[in-house]
Amino acid sequence: MKLREPYKGYIIEAMSLERSDGQGFVSDLFIENHGGEGVTVTQFGVPGTFSTKELAIQNAVVSGRRKIDVGFAA
Repeated sequence: MKLREPYKGYIIEAMSLERSDGQGFVSDLFIENHGGEGVTVTQFGVPGTFSTKELAIQNAVVSGRRKIDVGFAA
């Protein structure tokens, strides 16, 4: 499952994947910055295992917003 969401001039892309052992879902987070020099994509790991795909996505989006709000370094 994947979700792309604009936030404060960035694009947050959150993905959820089922764990290989079938014990829940994990998420990956990508933040895109579309600037004058092209597109920069930064990947972040999102800690935790979640019971549903939706919870994994929601957690990644919240993490992405926090990273943008604190001014992450790409």
